[in-house]
Amino acid sequence: MEFLRGIADSSADGNIVRLPPILFQPIAADDVAAIVAEVALAPPRGGIVEIAGPERVRFNEIVARYLKAIGDPRQVVRDPEARYWGGRVEERSLVPLGEARLGHIDLDEWVRGSQARA
Repeated sequence: MEFLRGIADSSADGNIVRLPPILFQPIAADDVAAIVAEVALAPPRGGIVEIAGPERVRFNEIVARYLKAIGDPRQVVRDPEARYWGGRVEERSLVPLGEARLGHIDLDEWVRGSQARA
């Protein structure tokens, strides 16, 4: 979640933010830390542990929600041709494809917490 502002900034052209309507599942850094600690202390699995946030939504929609929640007036536009950090992304490029450990902090809770810390 901590990268949402940077994503919006990198995709902005003035007051318009162009993002593809692909699936996205952002995770809060606190959830990442907790899951990494659990996995590090658990017996070896011999494989990959995928992690993701609790909400699977369209990329453009979650960034629009985030900008609105923080009072950023930029408009997010759904653009299937938009790139992510300069590269093309497919519908499921940014979400786990199989089993994943999910964080618990959703966007609304994360925004409230980050505003409380500010």
